[in-house]
Amino acid sequence: MVGVPGRSKGCSTCRRRKKGCDKKQPICTQCSVAGLDCGGYERERVFLNHTQGTKAKHVPVIYRKGPQQAPHGVSDIALPDGLAQTAYVEKYISIFLGKYLPANLRGSSGDWIEIAHALHTSDKAIQFSLLSLGLFAVGESQYAIQSYCWALRNLHTALRVPLQAQSDSTLAACKVLSLVEVFHGADENALLQGTKWRSHVNGLLAIIQSRTPHLYQSGASHQLFADGRYPLLISAVGNRQRTPLNTPEWRTIPWEKEPKSSIDKIYDMMADLGEILASTDEMRCCEDPARQANMHEELLRACKCLDQTLKSWLEGAGPLTDFHYDDGVIDDSTDHSDLPLAHMTLLYWTIHIVLYSTLISIHDPHDPPRLQIPAEIDPRPYIRRVADALPFFWRPGAGLCGANLAALPWGLCLHVAYATPQRYPEEISLLEQFAVQQNLAAAVLPFLQSLQIDTGGPEMVSLGGREGLILRSQRWMMANPCSIA
Repeated sequence: MVGVPGRSKGCSTCRRRKKGCDKKQPICTQCSVAGLDCGGYERERVFLNHTQGTKAKHVPVIYRKGPQQAPHGVSDIALPDGLAQTAYVEKYISIFLGKYLPANLRGSSGDWIEIAHALHTSDKAIQFSLLSLGLFAVGESQYAIQSYCWALRNLHTALRVPLQAQSDSTLAACKVLSLVEVFHGADENALLQGTKWRSHVNGLLAIIQSRTPHLYQSGASHQLFADGRYPLLISAVGNRQRTPLNTPEWRTIPWEKEPKSSIDKIYDMMADLGEILASTDEMRCCEDPARQANMHEELLRACKCLDQTLKSWLEGAGPLTDFHYDDGVIDDSTDHSDLPLAHMTLLYWTIHIVLYSTLISIHDPHDPPRLQIPAEIDPRPYIRRVADALPFFWRPGAGLCGANLAALPWGLCLHVAYATPQRYPEEISLLEQFAVQQNLAAAVLPFLQSLQIDTGGPEMVSLGGREGLILRSQRWMMANPCSIA
C-alpha cells in the first residue's frame, strides 16, 4: 500500500511518472513544462490486484481509491493482457491524437498520422507505438515505455518477413516510433535520444528503399513516402550528407500519377542543400590545389542555382505565411489549416539560412568578380523571420504536430547562428528567448540538444554549456571533416 511515511512527497502525477517534483503549489513546474494536469499532493492509496502466480510479463491492473481524480479522466490502466481490451487502447490513442493534430484538422487533414491511425487495428507495431504516445500524454511513463518496447518487438518481427517489411504499415510504424523519440526520448545519456531518433530515420530510409519508386505513386503509399521525406532530408542536412533519394528516379517516378505539390518541391531543394553541404566538406578535404579550385567553382555554381530555384519556387507558390502580429500578440483564433503553408514558409527561410551561411563560409575575397557573392546574401533577416514564426507552431490550436514540424528547423537555425555568434548576436538572442518564454517548447529541447551534441565529433561530446554549443556548431560549419577523429 502506498501512502506511508518516507515515500515521495511530490505531486501524484510526478510520482506516477517517477519524475522529480519541486512541489510548487498549486501546480508543480515539472507538470507545467510537460503540459500535464498536476494531480496535487494529497496522498492516495493504490491497491494492486495481483496474485503470486502472475507471470512477470503481465503488468497488474491498478485500482485507485480516494478523492483524487486522475488526469484526463484516466481511472485505471490495464496492460497485457489488459491492453487487448480495445476500448482502453482506443481511449489512449484518441487522447494522443487530440493533443497531436491541429484542432480544426482532426479527421480530415490527410496527414501521415491519420494514415497510421487507420492502419493501427491491423498492425501491432503501429498500435503499440500510438498507445505509447497516448500513455505518455497522460503521464503514465512506465506503461508508455513498456508499450514502446512492445512496438519495437512487433516491428522487428515484421522486418523479418519480406512482405511485411515492405508494407505501408511498417513504414508508418517506423514514423510513429521516431515521434516517440522526439517528445519522450530524453535520457541521462544526452547522446542517446538523438541516436535512437536517427536509427528510426535510417530504418525509415531502408524500408522506403526496399520498394521501387513505382510503388509510391498513389494512395497511402504515396502519402507516406511524400511525408516521410521530411525527416530523412532534414536529417541529411543536419549530418551534411547526401540522401540516396536524391536521384532522377526517386525525384520523378513517385509523382508520375500525382503532381508535385509546393512542399514536395521544397523537399527537393532540401535534398539539393544536402548535396551542397557534402560537396563543401569534400572540397575542404581535397589536397590537390587545382582540383580544389575546380570544386570551389562548381560549388559556387550549385549554390547560386539553388538560390535561383528558391526564387522561382516562391513565384509559383504564391504568398507565404505572415507571422507578424499586432502589438506582438498572437491571435489564437487563427485558422490552423494554414499549418502546412506555415511549415513551407519556415523551411523556405531555413534553406536560405543554411545556403547563405555556407556561401559566406566558402567565400574567398580574392576570387575573380564572376565568383563573388552578391551583397544581399545575408542570413540574418531569415533568422529573424524564423524567430518570429516559432510561436505560431506552439500555440494550443496547433497541437503537437506544430511543434514536430518546427523543432528541427529551429534547431538547425540555432546551429548555424552559433557557428558565428559574433555575426548573429541579436538573432541568437531571439531564438533563445523563445525557449525561455514558451514553456511547452521545453518538451523538444532535450531532443534538439541531443542532436547538437553529436555534431562536433567524439572529442566535443562532453563540452557543456553555451561554449560547447558554439564550438560544436563551428566545427559543423567550418572545420575540415577529414580532421575529425
